Amino acid sequence: MKKTFLILSCLLAINMLNAQPWFDIGLKGGIGTSMMYNKQIFDNQEVVHKFKPGYAFGAKLGFNFIQEHQITFDVMKSQFSQAFTYRPEGWSASKDAVREFTIDGVDLLLMYRTNRNGTYFEIGPQWSTFSKVKYSDEGGDFISPTAPEDLVNSSSFGITAGFGGYIFGTDNFGVATGLRFNYMISDLASATGKDKNFPIFASRDANPTHNLSVMFVIEVNYDFGYLVSPKCGTRGKLFVF
Repeated sequence: MKKTFLILSCLLAINMLNAQPWFDIGLKGGIGTSMMYNKQIFDNQEVVHKFKPGYAFGAKLGFNFIQEHQITFDVMKSQFSQAFTYRPEGWSASKDAVREFTIDGVDLLLMYRTNRNGTYFEIGPQWSTFSKVKYSDEGGDFISPTAPEDLVNSSSFGITAGFGGYIFGTDNFGVATGLRFNYMISDLASATGKDKNFPIFASRDANPTHNLSVMFVIEVNYDFGYLVSPKCGTRGKLFVF
């Protein structure tokens, strides 16, 4: 058994050397928009979702098995917002009231990425923690004395997918751009939030609230840690200098 394990380990090591694996690090940022989706709210004709800007920035560490296959770990500081227009009971103004939430968090993503012909596709799980919630409502304060942070769960789990391309760079430096799509599987609303009808007009027995987002991202990568010569490990880029 030990001999078999030793042989398999040696074969794996030889294959990795032949595959020329390497590491890369990078900085990345993005801007986009999102929507808090709750079927009960979405079907309510009195409430209109207003798309608001969101952003994310952070760093990544990647392990490249070969040129085509990569695992990346991203740590991102993010913020997303959601606004609703509605008419509270007794509202007499000609313009609808606006309720808005802004949520700050930290996102951890473990992504599988495939690279082909200067383009990439990625997919993987995302785990987010939420640290700060801002709340404003022209129709009145409907959450006091509850703190805004208590309306949402402290963490959430989701799935992220994206695609893009490597635009320009050198043999071990490059810039890539693309789009990322995210769907948070966990319910954003906490038990306290449901008691307060978070995010708006949603009764306690309402459907869960999921956050959906799309973001344009740009990342700057630097390859390092080659186990062998990097000449066969570099990715295709649109412009090389």
